[in-house]
Amino acid sequence: METLVSIAAIVLALGFDFVNGFHDTANAVATVIYTKALKPHIAILLSALLNFSGAVLVGTAVAQVITKIIPQSHVSLELILSVLIGALIWNLVTWWFGLPVSSSHCLIGSLMGAGIASAGIHGVDWHELKKVMIALLISPVCGFVGGATISWIVLSATHSIGKVSQPQFLRWMQVVSSCLVSFTHGSNDGQKTMGIITLLLVMQFPHHGYTLHHVPLWVMIAAATAMGLGTTVGGWRVIRTIGTKITREQIGWAQGFGAEFTAAATIFVASMMGAPISTTHTLTSAVAGSMIPGHGVKQLNQGTIKAILLAWVLTLPAAAVLSAALYYGFSSAWHHREGLARTPRQAPMVWRMTEEQRPPFAVPGQER
Repeated sequence: METLVSIAAIVLALGFDFVNGFHDTANAVATVIYTKALKPHIAILLSALLNFSGAVLVGTAVAQVITKIIPQSHVSLELILSVLIGALIWNLVTWWFGLPVSSSHCLIGSLMGAGIASAGIHGVDWHELKKVMIALLISPVCGFVGGATISWIVLSATHSIGKVSQPQFLRWMQVVSSCLVSFTHGSNDGQKTMGIITLLLVMQFPHHGYTLHHVPLWVMIAAATAMGLGTTVGGWRVIRTIGTKITREQIGWAQGFGAEFTAAATIFVASMMGAPISTTHTLTSAVAGSMIPGHGVKQLNQGTIKAILLAWVLTLPAAAVLSAALYYGFSSAWHHREGLARTPRQAPMVWRMTEEQRPPFAVPGQER
């Protein structure tokens, strides 16, 4: 039974990667589609291929960090199921409302909630979680500042500040930067699910030689494929939010390049350092920052920005509460099932009693 549930959990993890793919498609293609640098179907197909490549070709430093957030002694099948389902639910809810929240925040919040539910404060490695939280907080700041800075440099160098038309070569610069975002997104987000699956394999199938120090190649390919396929679906609700609702002005090639180049550079550095950051938060912040040099802060859509920030703030605690509630439910059901399974096996215990412990009984033909 546990083997079947474990296989189902692996499929669920790949399902999370699939949802991550179409939820985060907007990270790479929103600006390149709405600046008309690429046609939508070409942009999405390129993004899918590069997401796959990034997940397979860049190392597994991020996956190693994910496996350390929950101490191995507290990892259980019901905990992993709770983490995946909790993160998946919040990811789908925010996608439905078109809010570009972080799949990383969903996963980290779920790990934290399920870990605490399973063993209190000892259910989480706070040292590892602290490093992850610092990276999650710093990356949007880098995105905003970098997006504003690079956009200003490009606009100034091409004398395009305040102008509608921009040099044609900026279009191709934006196409290249969009491809870089897709590749680096795969390199960071793809590894997070690899870490969860590796954790599950080590716990349930240790006799096959799985260890926390090595992510199997088949896991890398499966996770990369799931994310690539999810990207081809295209999360249009989030694409519209990033492409049209963050600012009241049309995003230009220079702004698109500034935002995407900044996001790609930030994500790549984080992947090399093993920091599981939010590609969504980094890119969305970079888009907001990139619009300031040409249009100013007033042209940012305050209503959309507030809604996104609120979703960002709620994601960690919401995912944590969901996964904790799921853990309590799964744990209760699991223990109840084990109790029922043990009951029939307890009956034969009477036949293991010693001769002295057995109650006296009459042998046929020897009654007194």
